[in-house]
Amino acid sequence: MQLEALLDKAAEALLAGDLAALARLAPGIEAARIAPTDRESAERLQRKAQRNARLLDAAARGVKAARLRMTEISRGPMLTTYDARGQRAEIAPPGGAPARRV
Repeated sequence: MQLEALLDKAAEALLAGDLAALARLAPGIEAARIAPTDRESAERLQRKAQRNARLLDAAARGVKAARLRMTEISRGPMLTTYDARGQRAEIAPPGGAPARRV
């Protein structure tokens, strides 16, 4: 079944972090006709689609975490503390220049 093969390729692309390949596969997956001939085929397609949804969620969380980390790195070193009321506060080191390794 063509849709099944596309779902498998999409899972491989997600696991490899190949978002370009995923973008190339998306139109084919969206255009594929869903016409399982029996209950077993329908359940197999559903499992693969659910697997891909979990992989997509994980990839989105990873991209978000990487973006946040890059923002933290670009701001330079910061100390994060919490006050007595539980409010977050960030303290920059004196001088404002990022630390450098030599």
